[in-house]
Amino acid sequence: MSHFNRGLMAASSAVLAVMLAQGANAADAAAPAAPPANVAGNDSGATSVEELIVTTTRQSLASQVAPVKANLNETEPQSIISGAFIHAFTPETGDYTTVLQISPSVAGISTNGGFSNTNKITLRGFQDGQFNITYDGIAFGDTNDPTHHPSDYFPTSTIGAAVIDRGPGAAGDLGQANYGGAVHLFSPTVTDTANVDEKLTYGTWNTFDTVTTLQSGAIPQTGGTKVLAIFDYRSSDTELSYSSALAYNSLIKIVQPITDRSSLTFFFTDEYTRYFQADDNGGESIQQVLAYGKNFSLSNISTNPLYYGDNEIKKNTDFEYIDYRNDLGHGFTLDDQFYTYFYSNKTISDNNNAGLLTGANDDPTKDKAYPKTDIDGYNKGNRYRVYGDILRVNDDWKWNSWSGAIKAGALLEGSETDRHNIIYDLTNGLGDYRYSQVTGPEFEGNNTNVKTAENSSWIQYQLFADFVINPTDNLSLTPGIKYVDFRRTVTGIENSVSGPVARGYVSGSNNYNSPLYFFTVNYKIVPYWSVYAQYATGFLIPSLSYLYSDALSLQNLKPAATTNYQVGTVFSKGRLAADGDVYFIHGSNLEAACPGVNTDGAYCNIGTADYSGVEGEVTYALPLGFSVFANGSINTAKNRTSDLTELNAPKWTDAFGVIYGYEKWQAGLTFKEVGDQVAYDAALNAALPNNLTEVEIGSYNTTNATLAYDFGHFKMKVSGFNLFDHRAITSATGNTPTSFVTFEGGRQILVTLEAKWK
Repeated sequence: MSHFNRGLMAASSAVLAVMLAQGANAADAAAPAAPPANVAGNDSGATSVEELIVTTTRQSLASQVAPVKANLNETEPQSIISGAFIHAFTPETGDYTTVLQISPSVAGISTNGGFSNTNKITLRGFQDGQFNITYDGIAFGDTNDPTHHPSDYFPTSTIGAAVIDRGPGAAGDLGQANYGGAVHLFSPTVTDTANVDEKLTYGTWNTFDTVTTLQSGAIPQTGGTKVLAIFDYRSSDTELSYSSALAYNSLIKIVQPITDRSSLTFFFTDEYTRYFQADDNGGESIQQVLAYGKNFSLSNISTNPLYYGDNEIKKNTDFEYIDYRNDLGHGFTLDDQFYTYFYSNKTISDNNNAGLLTGANDDPTKDKAYPKTDIDGYNKGNRYRVYGDILRVNDDWKWNSWSGAIKAGALLEGSETDRHNIIYDLTNGLGDYRYSQVTGPEFEGNNTNVKTAENSSWIQYQLFADFVINPTDNLSLTPGIKYVDFRRTVTGIENSVSGPVARGYVSGSNNYNSPLYFFTVNYKIVPYWSVYAQYATGFLIPSLSYLYSDALSLQNLKPAATTNYQVGTVFSKGRLAADGDVYFIHGSNLEAACPGVNTDGAYCNIGTADYSGVEGEVTYALPLGFSVFANGSINTAKNRTSDLTELNAPKWTDAFGVIYGYEKWQAGLTFKEVGDQVAYDAALNAALPNNLTEVEIGSYNTTNATLAYDFGHFKMKVSGFNLFDHRAITSATGNTPTSFVTFEGGRQILVTLEAKWK
């Protein structure tokens, strides 16, 4: 069976299952009536994440064991991943990219055993930075564009659940990039009873992880205070040469009841990571692969640019919020969430990380005052602080036989960022003055080793309102509207220059604003079978780099926009849970270089793209604790301006497996495949066969297995990831010897010992 046909079969199986499900001989476990789920906040939409997962799980026996599941009340394609699956079947050493991989339309299999700054996911072909990622309802990301660093914020131990929205969501789903959907991550839940959990994990590549979880339970002396504390330490020699890594994470979550109707939640997490990795690449060069193999990254030769001591990255992040919630009675609730998050990146890197260990160190652009054998590199820094507040007010209403709710609110957010990139001769530690005749006011007429010296900021507000209308118990209509206003300012030396040429000073700002519209419908044919449809618009704030032009007057950009049309169905009864959907998304206002002359690198909104596909997932619960599942998607992403398929957009995904849970035993076997994707227009060197065709990276897959036994106070688990040690190419930047490629991480075995006290 071809890869394409297997993806088609997996995607269509869920739709077929729904159509046949009326005749299934299974016990009925109908879901309780509820409005469509809105997981925009931890507990600030119509339904909290805890309620959402509990409601979904109660829908049927199959939904209790499904690795990914849908909700009968959903209004757009959605996959829910519970904490039970995350902590049983994903790597303890992973992050949210490893958590999300099992879902349809999600692509991105980890490299370097999970310890890598290059780990990213795509969603329906939308790249990282084109969809929101939130944590407890707060969208986070870089301040130059909303891209993410999965290994630097939230390890697996800090993720209590995940919800993937394959669509713009509701008006109350906030962030800069609902253009391609959203991934919602949620912190672990505080418990009513005290307990302690200690996990020790060890495995391949001298990988070590320890996680200590402390739950205070409700403390009566302080009015029912509940405290959760998690401490996570991870380290590994990693799969790639001389690329060791370590990370520390601490998390504190305190829930303090004020009255029986109000509470305060205090949340804090802090992460430190350090790893050795060449900074300015996407893997290893083709000539390095041919010379040294797929596991090459850095060396221990101090006179070579690839010396690990000259390629070190240190990062610090923190993420905090205070959430006040009050049920004022008569269906009226108020939620105010003040938050802040911080990112710091301190990097030392060489400038020639595509070469060979025996090659010359000479860079034709570096300062000629130093010997050719000196290693040229740079010191890079990036620090930002984001702070904001989200206010939500919900009001339930009833009129005759009609009922519903109004969910309205606002976001106000600001940021401050400073970035630099200073060119150095790493051999002698002196400045590499390759840049001459700077035109900016601080360096006028002087040579400099400053490639980037930049300050930027933004201030944005978003106003939103969703209107839930239930004409009958089985019909829900949800129109919504949101208005976004985003102003970004940058001051600094221009970044878009390479080589010893005149520097340009940039100082300017842009204001982006847009109304967004939403309309969804959910109808329950019977209590266990629903259909839904969505029309919604999405947006994406332009990247900071689009301000790097002397022609700021031409930079009156609009946010890139999508118009989304989606229909789907969800079935959940007895032993069968299934859902399927089809979608069409039109993208407009895409940024591209302005046509004509004398535009000084300015960008204009002249691009368009279309995305379409079919998705589905199905789980069937067998007797004796077994269950089987399958999911898949067929995805098309086409840039209509160039008439080319979007880069790095897989054409399909599929996954299937079997899960077992009975008494003290727990086991799982899962398979995930990511389909062909466009990389570039020429073939890779013939010495790397069967990985790339003329225009495509071939599909890649992984098979994972877990077996665990619970002794009571102790538990032992053995997990294997990529059991068949597939090392296919997962990304490529070109077909020249210095082009970079990444490979799927090799086989990894992890053993986890867990001790529990209650």
